[in-house]
Amino acid sequence: MKLEKEEKTNETKGMLYEAYLNRGLRFDRRQKRASKMELLNLMNTENGKGFKFHGSAEKQLKELKERLTKATQLMIKHLDLDDVNEKALINFLEDIKYSHNSEEIVQLVDEALYFTQENK
Repeated sequence: MKLEKEEKTNETKGMLYEAYLNRGLRFDRRQKRASKMELLNLMNTENGKGFKFHGSAEKQLKELKERLTKATQLMIKHLDLDDVNEKALINFLEDIKYSHNSEEIVQLVDEALYFTQENK
């Protein structure tokens, strides 16, 4: 029973990650489409449940950070953000650089979603 609850929670986290990426990547269609599985694969790899073909947790984390950075830069450039939200996203870019695992990524994305809420 506990495992099912954890999976639903992780599924929700993955959906929030995907929603955030979609907000930014819609401005550049050349970018690979967002998928919640990117985050779920990282979480599974960190918990020892991942597959070898996904790569190491470090490699997956690096790719997630790059995609989040790109999406955020696109939002800063294209969305009509007020000063507070724009500064928050700029701070988000800095925080993303220093995140070390999927839990930190999830927490940061949850906060960043708030700052882009009115422009979804």
